[in-house]
Amino acid sequence: MKKRLISAIAAGALCLAPEIAAAQNSSIACMYMLLRVYKKELEHCKVTLPRVQEQRYSRMRANLEKFIRANAKGDPEKMIAGIARSEERAIAGLSSCNSEDFKLARLSMDQLLTSDNENVVNQNLKIPGNPQAGPCG
Repeated sequence: MKKRLISAIAAGALCLAPEIAAAQNSSIACMYMLLRVYKKELEHCKVTLPRVQEQRYSRMRANLEKFIRANAKGDPEKMIAGIARSEERAIAGLSSCNSEDFKLARLSMDQLLTSDNENVVNQNLKIPGNPQAGPCG
């Protein structure tokens, strides 16, 4: 169920202007969760990101975590830990590395890790606010 929700979020975002829609239409917490879940799935299936994407992932993850820590309404570490548990649920729900869900994860990471999307995310992170504000679905 959770996997279908994540897939639906990403598919909906990718139907618009992919890199911009994903960043502008999702909460910061949702963007952070998607990055972590998709990365975990790639690692599970032994798919290595190109170096430039790996570097972008690391920067985006660090920036999103910094924003969450600075702006969370509750305990930011609890929020981050809850999102981290999403990784394990995603792996448990992944039927195979050849599944449509996994293909979507690979496509989504390619879209999320563009320089344009990183720029949009960074612009969004300049505006303080609740990291959970906005849709995730």
